Formats: sequence, structure tokens, C-alpha cells
Amino acid sequence: MGFALLLLSISFNLLPLLSPAEAASGLEITGDGVANPLSLTLSDLQEMEQYQHVYSTINTWPSKKLYVAQGVKLKDLLALAGLKENAQLIVFTSSDGYSVTLTVKELLKDKRYYFPYFQDNSVNDGTIPGSPRDAVEVQPILALLSAESSKNPADMNDMDALLLVCGQRAVSEQTNSIFLKYISKIEVLTSKPSKWDAPRANIGSGKVAEGTLIELSNKRNDTDKIYYTTDGSTPTINSPIFNWSASRWWSQRPDSLNEINKPIEIKKDTIIKAITIGPGKEDSDVVTFTYQPGLKDEDAPVKSASPSGLSLDEKLVNLKIDSVIELTAILDSDNNTEQGLIWSSSDTRVAAVDNHGWVTVVGQGTATITAKTKDGRFTASCMVNASAGVSSPSLPPQSSNSESQVGTQQNPEVLPVPQDDPLYQPEKERIAASVDSSSDTPEPPIAATTDANWEYLAKKDDTAGTDIAVQPQDPGGQIYELKVDTVALQLQMETKIWSIYILLVYLSLFIFGAINKYIEYTKEVAG
Repeated sequence: MGFALLLLSISFNLLPLLSPAEAASGLEITGDGVANPLSLTLSDLQEMEQYQHVYSTINTWPSKKLYVAQGVKLKDLLALAGLKENAQLIVFTSSDGYSVTLTVKELLKDKRYYFPYFQDNSVNDGTIPGSPRDAVEVQPILALLSAESSKNPADMNDMDALLLVCGQRAVSEQTNSIFLKYISKIEVLTSKPSKWDAPRANIGSGKVAEGTLIELSNKRNDTDKIYYTTDGSTPTINSPIFNWSASRWWSQRPDSLNEINKPIEIKKDTIIKAITIGPGKEDSDVVTFTYQPGLKDEDAPVKSASPSGLSLDEKLVNLKIDSVIELTAILDSDNNTEQGLIWSSSDTRVAAVDNHGWVTVVGQGTATITAKTKDGRFTASCMVNASAGVSSPSLPPQSSNSESQVGTQQNPEVLPVPQDDPLYQPEKERIAASVDSSSDTPEPPIAATTDANWEYLAKKDDTAGTDIAVQPQDPGGQIYELKVDTVALQLQMETKIWSIYILLVYLSLFIFGAINKYIEYTKEVAG
């Protein structure tokens, strides 16, 4: 009996590790993008005019879902704080340290909608766009009450408050990654947003064999979505998406990935135009690829893994101390399989670089970051000008509470089960909100109509390690951005905690049952 009680005690001691992060007790609005920084209590927010609506959203698995939410319009809050005309970025930070960065343009100036028929053609599958008809413009809000996967206001509660909720700019836009929970701080900045990197193709323009499959990619392939056209027109956010499923999920769906992120087959003369659009940055430049089928096998060039050239995606960057940036090396080769580039810094007192191209600014001055192929034949460089001051926020290497995060509580390693739709129904990842506050996690195999997906631009301020990049914030502290491999480790740890907890509970029940049986047996023997 004593042993069983000990097991139960251990089980209950594990519960705090699995408990969700506490909801924000108030809200601070600050930054050089507002004239009147202020602090508001929950009572202050409750006394303001409340806005309620149903929202359509899609996560990065991708799957479709609904929210009903009530709260304060974001524009009302920022007007109260005196939003400046030159404000460019808005950083939302949760009480557990994660944050989402968005541009003023995408959140406040672009129109956002609720699409009542976005589940037409498929209730769950986010790769099959629904109908955009009868779209209703909706306001971005900080929700004090909300309900996921529901249109019924009676289902709303304050479990996720304060929750950022916003509409979609297009019926296929994946917005669930920015639904950040437990928001306690809004920082408005005048820093100019950086630009997303332009898409790349696995095969360059030119003559190709008929049936050649073209795959598009960019640096992260996550919330940075590639929109493209094949008729020569300029792509927009309403164009088809290439990387429907974010890279964070690829290892969980290897057998179905090519049916989701479908390569473009070249059957006739084709002009592909592509652009990267995602949260927190300006759209990339539009790139164009042209292909003419007709190349015969005997005319095809011999492929080689050896590069014929090397370049970096940045030539010059101006950063502040504590800033972090990822440099991407682009190899000119037939299949870009070259691995193990050698990275170096000309002055590590100014900028340090790891073996994956992540650069951290540590002091004032100028440093040259160089990437070199292992054989030493090709090099490429980027100059870093570092100045004093607090760095401005940048997006994570992803994934959102804001990506490398889990925003709900179940085992993210569980694969979704097949449903009526051709894609799997994602699992609802509810790993302790203390690990992540975002709503974009895949969901466990429950009802066929449920859907969710974790997604993020998240950063955490109490983490450490070589896989965590320091992100700019205010002088009071630093934000850390979790990389995808770091997130995978966190998910594994959370999964182990769940497994231990469940094992202990079952073991306790088994022991109690055995003890009861033994007591009954002794009574029978005594009788």
C-alpha cells in the first residue's frame, strides 16, 4: 500500500509539469511605434467595447478549423496607445515568453475576412480551397473569450486569454500559426521589416524532358508560403500554394508529402512565376522560371553533385548587437547535394557563426562571414556591419507558438489517422502551454471534424543552448527563437513526461486492484 501511495504521489508531482501556462493578468503596450505606452488590467479590457465574431483559419499541417471569439479590437487598443504613422512591426509576447511578430500592413491595413464556406470541397483538408463567396470582413482582436472548433458563443471560455485572433486575407491563407495565447505584452516598433527570400526551383530554366517535375522551395518552407502561377501571370496571396504542408511536419508524413506539396509537371512550354508571402516580413521578389519540354535522354547533361559555384542569400547586412540572422548558402550544381560547408568569421569579437550559417552579432564593428566548400574551390561572403543598441525582432528559423512550439496538450509524435478526406486528420497537440502558447499544432486522432495545427514564430526568453538564437527585444531582456530541431527535442521530452505520467497512473491502478483482490482473498481464506 505504501508503495502504491508513493507512486500516486510521484504522479501528482508530475502534474505541474503538464499544467498550462497561466493566462495573462494584464496587458502592456510599449515600443517606439506608440506615443502613449500604457498598461491595462483585465478589468480595463473587459470594460472596453467588445467585438464578437466567427473566424475561419487553416494551420500548417494543413487542416481547417473554426473559432468563435470575443474581445477588444486591436486597432482600438493601439489607438489608445497612440499608434504612430511610421509604425512597422508589432511583436506579441505571451506570459510564457513566446512571441509572434507581424507587420502593421498585414495585420491592420490589409483586409481580413471570415469565409463562411471555406470548408466547401473538404471539411478538414487545408490543401483543398473552399469557396471565397460571401466573405465577411472581420477585425483582429485580443480575445478575452474564445472557443476552438466551434461557432457557438456558448462554448466560449477564457482559457486562452488573451488570444490573438484574426481573419484570413485569402480563403487558403494559413493563419492559425499566429493565434498566440496568453498575450501579456504588445511591442510596436518602427523598424523596417525584412523581406522574405525568393523561391528557388530544383531545376533551372531551360529545356527539360517532358514530364520533368519542378519543385519550389525557400529558406524555411514553413509559414513562409510559396504562391505560384503557371500561366505567366503575377502570383498573389490568392494563387495556389506550393508548400502547403510546413517543413516541421515533413518527417511525420513522408509517404503523403508529394501528394500535398505537389511537384509541377512540365508537359508543355511553361512559365512559372513564384513569390514568398508569410507573417512578419515583406513579400519576396517575384521570380520567373521558364521551361520547354523536348529534351531527349541522350541529350541530357551528366548530373554531378559537385558544385560549380557558391553564393549567399545576403551580401551585406546592418545589424545591432544581439541580433541573429541565418545566412543561406546557394550552390550552383545539378542537385545541390553538397553538404558540410565550412563557415568562418573574420572577427569573432563582432560576429560569430555556427556550422549551419547562423550568425550572432556580439560586438560593434565590421566582420566578414565566409562560407567555403569542403574542397576549397568556392567561397562566398557576407559583410556584417554591427552597431550598438537593441536589436529589432526577426522571425524564427521555424516554425509558432509561432512554430517551433506546441500550443495545446497531447502527444505531437502521434501520427494522424486517415479520415474521409485524402489527407490525414491532424492530431491536437496540447503539450503543456508552458512549452508553447500557439494554437497551430496537429491534433490527436479524435473526432473526424476536429482540426488544429501548431504553428509559430515563437521565441522564448528562458532557454539556452547552441540551437537557440538570441532575438532582439527591449533593453530589459532578450528573446530567444527556437529552431525546428530544438523544438523536436522539446516535443520528445514532453512526450516522455506524458508517457511516464500515464504509466504511473496505470501502475497505481493495477497495484490498487491487486491489493483489493488480495484483501478479498484473505477474507475468503479466513472465513
